[in-house]
Amino acid sequence: RTIQKAKQTEDVIYTLESYAQYPDLHHSTLAFKQSVRLTDGAAQQQRFTWGTAELIRFTSLDGRPIEGVVYKPANFDPNKQYPLMVNFYEKNSETLHNFRMPEPHRSTIDYHYYNSRGYVVFNPDVHYRDGYPGESCYNCVMPGIYALINAGYIDAKRIGASGHSWGGYQTAYLATRTNLFAAFESGAPVVNMFSAYGGIRWGSGLAR
Repeated sequence: RTIQKAKQTEDVIYTLESYAQYPDLHHSTLAFKQSVRLTDGAAQQQRFTWGTAELIRFTSLDGRPIEGVVYKPANFDPNKQYPLMVNFYEKNSETLHNFRMPEPHRSTIDYHYYNSRGYVVFNPDVHYRDGYPGESCYNCVMPGIYALINAGYIDAKRIGASGHSWGGYQTAYLATRTNLFAAFESGAPVVNMFSAYGGIRWGSGLAR
């Protein structure tokens, strides 16, 4: 995922990672004929069962091709039905191969926490149309959920949604449009668009 070359030699340091593979440091040359792993961060995973991540494709309600990432528990059984947690923030399909460190977070859920408790986690991309953020979310998220239900391994009575900030707004909007979800968690949602547009970003000082 990342690579750094030495200034005066052909040596490189790089990392490899996936949802289940810790991004250990590796050493090689630009020829990449032999590689040596320098760290062993994955050792901490040996006592735990890890989930898997896979990409799905579907079509939004307004006809747009959409991608999303489905995170399944370890020892996933397609013949069983699992509860589903839906979590999203704009576009995340490009993070399919990212390693997710299990940790409490102030603005999102811990995917491993849910996977280890028998949940499937779904993170769909949301493509926004100017002026219609809530409707755009509905059009992108809902057909993805129904695609998973139709696959047969999701319990349609045990579906939750969680979002934070801008994702919190989308989650709150979904609560007004459908009775499909059993529970919602909307963290620090944007509730006033006028004040949000006039806000100032921490650090940069730029207007939102």
